[in-house]
Amino acid sequence: MPDKPAVLFIAAPNYESHILHSPRFSDKFHTLTHIVKSKDSFLEFLANHRTYDIRAIYGGYPAFVPIGGLTQDLIEHELFPKHLKCIAICSRGHNGFDLDCLSKHGIQLYKYQDDNIVYENELRNFEKGQVGNDVADSALWHVLEGFRKFSYQQSLVRKNETTLAARSEGLGRPGFAFGHELQSLKVESPRGKKCLILGLGSIGKRIGLKLQYGLGMEVHYSKRLQDLEASTKHSWTFHKLDDTIYGKLWQFNTIVVALPLTEQTEHLIDDRFLSHCNGPELVIVNIGRGNILHRDYVHAALQTGKLRHLGEDVFYNEPMVDQELRDDIMYTTVTPHIGSSTAQVFYQSCELALANILAAINGQETDPFSRVV
Repeated sequence: MPDKPAVLFIAAPNYESHILHSPRFSDKFHTLTHIVKSKDSFLEFLANHRTYDIRAIYGGYPAFVPIGGLTQDLIEHELFPKHLKCIAICSRGHNGFDLDCLSKHGIQLYKYQDDNIVYENELRNFEKGQVGNDVADSALWHVLEGFRKFSYQQSLVRKNETTLAARSEGLGRPGFAFGHELQSLKVESPRGKKCLILGLGSIGKRIGLKLQYGLGMEVHYSKRLQDLEASTKHSWTFHKLDDTIYGKLWQFNTIVVALPLTEQTEHLIDDRFLSHCNGPELVIVNIGRGNILHRDYVHAALQTGKLRHLGEDVFYNEPMVDQELRDDIMYTTVTPHIGSSTAQVFYQSCELALANILAAINGQETDPFSRVV
């Protein structure tokens, strides 16, 4: 029997982590590593290490997603760690965890957040709002692509030897082209255009600031309750997220989806929603969750010219990306769910997860803002 408790890593941490190499972690815990690929291999690993007293699991970003989540049958399996105190993941989302079963067995679950800094002594160089800033960068890029089509025009330059030939191909006919037209589509500036942000949490607010001050757009937002800071400090216009929103959609050139996936938001962007929008001039960007967009209706709108652009960092059947989106380089931009994928966020999420593990195992006060169960 090992002489001290263990922490199981099912994803690679930041190996330069300050906490990971500190005596209060390295001297107190055994560390075990098993990258989860299947339920059978996970259970086999647990069987081979049943003498270890596993008190915490570091889930990183994938956590148990590769095996369909952490479900009741796994939690209550005879090989599952009997003295497990907590699981800490590095993502903000926590889909796939049976929260009721975790609660029933007294297992705490922690996710990533950086809106509030709790462990000031533990977390070095921890930047508040880092994930919101980085996701907002992604949203800004997709929005800008929708109006300026830089990536598509870059693809033309790579095919042609001269800028003149690239612009001419973009226009679709021989002769001089200024570059302001791509076939039947006009290249537009986003400046002064109206943008509606669906959802205004910390990420939505960062998106609004970047679009307002970076691209010069007029920002509107929609959620259940008005955000007084957004309306007064930033002069953003509020629209209640209910059936009254449909009659207001016609005025927006851009809609950015920054909502979580719930029963109420699933398939929110459907045929009814799109029928009220500004048709061929609309740019839709989704950095929320893939299933908020009804795939069939959104794809139909693209194919029939009823969308100017679709930008997605999240997808309907993620991790799969539809062939139509991969093939359409003129009217879509796709990024592989990397809105927050920066070195800064990776480092901070690892440190917060390890700090929560230390506090939970030691019976100390943990981060209430990142605790899920």
